Parts: sequence; structure tokens; C-alpha cells
Amino acid sequence: MPKRKKTASVTPLLDSLSAEQAQDVLAQFIRDDPTLASRAEGVARDVLRIVGSEEIADSLAGDLAGIEIEDVWKTSGRTHDGGYLYPSERAWEMMDEIVAPYKEEMAAYLRRGMADESRLFCAGILLGIRRFEQDSGSAPLDEAPDYCDDAFSSIREEWETAVDDPGQVRLLARLLEEKGFL
Repeated sequence: MPKRKKTASVTPLLDSLSAEQAQDVLAQFIRDDPTLASRAEGVARDVLRIVGSEEIADSLAGDLAGIEIEDVWKTSGRTHDGGYLYPSERAWEMMDEIVAPYKEEMAAYLRRGMADESRLFCAGILLGIRRFEQDSGSAPLDEAPDYCDDAFSSIREEWETAVDDPGQVRLLARLLEEKGFL
């Protein structure tokens, strides 16, 4: 097979920038050019519209399944302030720490005015929790057996309250029912 020739970059200086530096350059262009700002906003919206509930579910379930029981045990017990943190409490905390950024992204979609995408993100979180519960055989979940039911209910309730749209709530319920979670 013939070797492909490397083509010279049209923007070698830009290609050498770190992500942060490139972000700064882009931000300057957007500040200086309203037309470019409008185009960038449209591209950003298009990128953000690509929400895959299944991918989110797989990612969250995998992240939760990655908690090692040894880490739960190592970080529970006596605390510096003279208290005691039970392994069940620590397992719960560790799972909450993993779920938190997912919940934040779900809320960010609502702040952006993207209720449909927020619903899909919420569905991904809820599916991920159930997938983790059903498939993981997780020892940390053995320490906190009520975690998944509690997290599922509270996240769904938080989202329904935040979205404040009966149509969106019905769409989420329909999706969860189709998946067998209602």
C-alpha cells in the first residue's frame, strides 16, 4: 500500500496552540465580530443538540461500576474530627460524587433553554443508574443497597421540578416506561 504524504497544515501556528490558548483566540474573534459570534452560537447549539441517552447511560454505569470496594473501606472509618464514617455512607458519597457532574450537565441544558436535550440527558442518567444497579454486581452497591432507587427518584423529581413543563415530564415518563423502568 502506498504511503500517504503528509500535507502541510494551513494554520501551523494555530495548530500549535493549547486548548486554552485556542479558546482564547476564538473568544477574541467572537467578541470582535458579531457575525462570527452568531455563527459560533449556531454551531455550539448544533453540537449541544447531540445528546445520546444510551451513551450517557453507558458512561455513567461504567463510572459507577469503577468504584472499588477497597477505596470505600480505605476512606471510611474514623474521621479527623473524631467522628466515624460508615462504609455504607462512604459508598453513597462516592456514588453521589460520580453522579454530580452528570446532574450538573443536565441542569446546564435547562439554563441554556434546551429542555429537550436536558430531558434526554436526564433519561441517560436514570437509565445509567438502573443499568449499574442491574448489571454491575458492585460491592459498593452492596454497602448502600438503596442508593439506586433513591438517586433515580430524586434526580427525576429534581428535573421535573426544574423543567416545570408537563409535556416534557410526560415525554420522560413515556421513555422510562418504554425502557421498563416505570
